[in-house]
Amino acid sequence: MATTRPCPGVQTGAPDDGPDEFDLLDARLFADDRDGDVFRRLREDAPLFWNPGPGDEAGFWSLTRYADIEAVAKDAARFGNGEGTQIPSRRAEGSGPRQIHNMDAPDHGPMRRLLTSTFMPRAVEKLAGRVEEVTTALLDEALELGELDFVKVISSRLPLLVFAPMLGVPTADADLLLRWTNESSSEDPEYSAGPETAAKAREELFAYYAGLSEERRACPREDIVSTLVQSRFRDAPLTQDWLNPYYMVLTVAGNETTRNLLSGSVAVLGQRDLWPRLREGGPELLRTGIEEMVRWMSPVVHMRRTATTDVELHGQTVRAGEKVVLWFSSANRDERQFEAPEEFRLDRTPNRHLGFGAGPHFCLGAHLARMETRVFYEQLIARDIHVELLGEPGRLLSNWFRGIKRLPVRMTQGRR
Repeated sequence: MATTRPCPGVQTGAPDDGPDEFDLLDARLFADDRDGDVFRRLREDAPLFWNPGPGDEAGFWSLTRYADIEAVAKDAARFGNGEGTQIPSRRAEGSGPRQIHNMDAPDHGPMRRLLTSTFMPRAVEKLAGRVEEVTTALLDEALELGELDFVKVISSRLPLLVFAPMLGVPTADADLLLRWTNESSSEDPEYSAGPETAAKAREELFAYYAGLSEERRACPREDIVSTLVQSRFRDAPLTQDWLNPYYMVLTVAGNETTRNLLSGSVAVLGQRDLWPRLREGGPELLRTGIEEMVRWMSPVVHMRRTATTDVELHGQTVRAGEKVVLWFSSANRDERQFEAPEEFRLDRTPNRHLGFGAGPHFCLGAHLARMETRVFYEQLIARDIHVELLGEPGRLLSNWFRGIKRLPVRMTQGRR
């Protein structure tokens, strides 16, 4: 039976409801872009909010203020990842060994460090040439089409065409990675028929990488799969059971964030007529603008932790074993942290957003996502390519990723 806890104050419906009626499991709130109003109410009236769980599962606490979320994300001793980072009591990688998002000390640090050097800023910048090459080809294709779905033609492909070779996956198989990402990380009915879809995608992904791992053991190359199959964990080589969840998190994280960051930023620039400002602002405005794009989009809406001990928060006791959900998208609109947070400011400084998380689980690929986004906009501006929105974004039905499934645009070159 689901655990029942008292609500500390306010509610799923419209913003006029009281907080006791809000249901943050309602993915429609996010797909309809209504979550901002709900989080504003919760930050003010119920910064620690008890939400009933899915089905017969226990409920969960939600944190919505920036300071609380940053503190808990950094407090791995009292709030662990090992029980899972999704709200439902399941792990995307299945019941075997955990992927690094779902690990705590002492395993998390050593497993994460296997690839830390791969994603350091200096290493990432060496990939800029590849990103330019991919971006150039995609922009050429877009200009030839004229009217297109920005997600289908550009934002879903750019990160994968960059990251697949990094992994060791042939670019011809990049579409497989995209399908597995959609099916394993989303419950949107356009991509998933339910848990069985995610399970099938997981099995296919694991089987694919098992074959690739065997190839790299026999003939290593300069790629991530080769690095991992030659790595050691707990004084032994990584077995396939440990490799599989690592491959899964890399596949999803390697494209999900940049895809949604590109789509969302193109949408907001068009909606708010900010293209001229971005074009005229130079490299420094692009740099601060990318941070504002991350804050605004918050591509990962939330991550869950589990209390390892009783903790007092906002006059309530969070008991050991209870779920605590960190709503990063709410933190990034917190009026206590950001001046006029509902304004999209390309020159916002300072901008200590939590778009890539905080603490020991800070996004490993943050530098790569920033660089891919920067190069895309550099190329767009240098080639004098203009993007005109032709319709509203088709948003992902999800409370986990801030995604756009479709974005109709017209792309033209030259002064208008």
